[in-house]
Amino acid sequence: MMLNFKNRRGIMGKAFNVYIDEAGDEGFKVIADKWLSSRWFVIGALVVPAEFDREMASVINKIKDRIKYGNKLKPLHFCKLSHRKKKVAIQEIKEKGHFRLIITGVYKPDLIKNGVLKNEKQFLYNYITRYLLERVTWLADDYKRKVRLIFENRSNTSYDHLNNYVQQLLKDPMCQIRKDMIMSLQVLNKSQSKNLQIADSLVSSVYAALEPDDYGNIETSYIMELKDFLYIRNGNLFSYGLKLFPYSGDSRILQERYPWLKELV
Repeated sequence: MMLNFKNRRGIMGKAFNVYIDEAGDEGFKVIADKWLSSRWFVIGALVVPAEFDREMASVINKIKDRIKYGNKLKPLHFCKLSHRKKKVAIQEIKEKGHFRLIITGVYKPDLIKNGVLKNEKQFLYNYITRYLLERVTWLADDYKRKVRLIFENRSNTSYDHLNNYVQQLLKDPMCQIRKDMIMSLQVLNKSQSKNLQIADSLVSSVYAALEPDDYGNIETSYIMELKDFLYIRNGNLFSYGLKLFPYSGDSRILQERYPWLKELV
């Protein structure tokens, strides 16, 4: 299996740098049957071979130049761009290549009766991250690489808690996070990492295709541009690059709800 990098150099060995960001929120606030929290909570990973890390990061400067971004030192926030500028950002990221995208997400209205996921602080974030890390390590193992995890800093998240959670999981023989694959876990702000800004653009692109806006519309054009970069293994997307709960065990239900998913496979 070969990653579809723009330049087909050998990529076995070394390490993957994995940039992790999220979109939506973990809340379950509903008033008069109207969701005030986001319906979807999505966590995703931009997976970059370490030797392409700086080259990948350079795309942020190119995007800012093309869209005439005001303050070049200010981090790029995908959600604050106009539709036209978002398309430019995705086009530039796609052109650069050298990455894989892995997404895990949960449709919260179908979990609202689950007391643990709903009520226990940070449980939903940790739980979804677990499935993301499984897939990140599977991809890395395919290429005999290890991973460096770089999380976007969230003020309401304890990364010590997350790290302890992962360490406990790794002691479980049933855990599907591959053993001895995680080299390090780092937390940075977007201002400290251009590749976290790219991760933000990618994760937000998937979120836009799932979460309706204030008018009830979704936007699928960004994810369609990125479909060749989703992690697919043995022809399977929904168990690997796009793991969506709670219907991930039966992708037909998801595809009925979101017909655009059929165009990804």
